Amino acid sequence: MIQVSELHFSTDDGFTVFENVHLHINRGELAFLIGPSHAGKSLLLGLLAAQIPSQQGQILVCGRNVARLHQEKAFALRRKIGFLPQHFTLLPKSAVYNITFKLRALGTSREQAEEQALAALETVGLIDKLSTPATEFKAIDQLKLAIAISICNEPSLLLCDEPLSGLSPEEKNEVIALLERINGRGLTILVTAKGPLPPIKTSYRTILIADGRIEEE
Repeated sequence: MIQVSELHFSTDDGFTVFENVHLHINRGELAFLIGPSHAGKSLLLGLLAAQIPSQQGQILVCGRNVARLHQEKAFALRRKIGFLPQHFTLLPKSAVYNITFKLRALGTSREQAEEQALAALETVGLIDKLSTPATEFKAIDQLKLAIAISICNEPSLLLCDEPLSGLSPEEKNEVIALLERINGRGLTILVTAKGPLPPIKTSYRTILIADGRIEEE
């Protein structure tokens, strides 16, 4: 699903973010990429999602070489990727509207968009709040809604940028359990986090990133 080889990336002022980085994520895997602030976690997700141009090395996502994609093919790849940014924005509308808005923008019919929106809300446990404005949700429910938006179009890969940030230990466990349930349906998921993760590790894989390099825990 994800194959990164000999990845190098430097900032405009010459700071090396990645140096000969290798990463392999299997199809159907749930993996957490753990590292401190400014380690390049968000940058790596941006590179994988074809949102940031690569500099040196090979990045294969869903069987496509990201560095060689033209604009149209890059857009097609992004449609296969659910992306949850660290600082997501929700519309001041109902939960179901937030999801159907994205689906309609992708060209989904109204009827199908409503069906997929309800399925996504059911998946994250918010079906009973489908008519509630997102602005009235507590923080963890806003995060669940953002996850629902990220998976509503049934992507092949889900990239989540620090979804555990600012949560209590109990809430972190709840979100990890949700991601595990979604992963159990066959969706490949890569999640970044500052760490440490809650001690109740179950089925996910942990990868460490620091000083421009990636290592297995």
